[in-house]
Amino acid sequence: MEKDAFNSVKNEFEKDFKISDKFTLFIHSVSEETSKKINFKIFKKNYPTDVLTIPLYSNLSEIEILNQNNSEVLGDLFLNRKLIKENAVRYNKKLVEEYQLVLLHGLLHLIGYSHNEQKQLSKIEDKILKKVWNE
Repeated sequence: MEKDAFNSVKNEFEKDFKISDKFTLFIHSVSEETSKKINFKIFKKNYPTDVLTIPLYSNLSEIEILNQNNSEVLGDLFLNRKLIKENAVRYNKKLVEEYQLVLLHGLLHLIGYSHNEQKQLSKIEDKILKKVWNE
């Protein structure tokens, strides 16, 4: 399920952001405790979250100047499956939809979108998810 959810989001994401298919990211499944520890260590926030993104580049411009023919690592996504499942119930979504939202959210953080620009982040998420969910 997660692989299919990721692929549908990835395909729509790639239509909006032209990133080489040779570039990779690592997705990790972590416990609530590990999520909390990473969130505190990296972001100084003392609580777990559904997704944590550790990008290696600060924005899309830095990624776009990389050699598209090289294999580059863009960063890591840490998924807290327990919170994803809880959020699906809390927000009355299908589990696959919650995974897609979280994966897209992490991808956008990976290319430099942050909560400091919440309006822009939400707008892009909504645009891409409408396509993924065929709305």
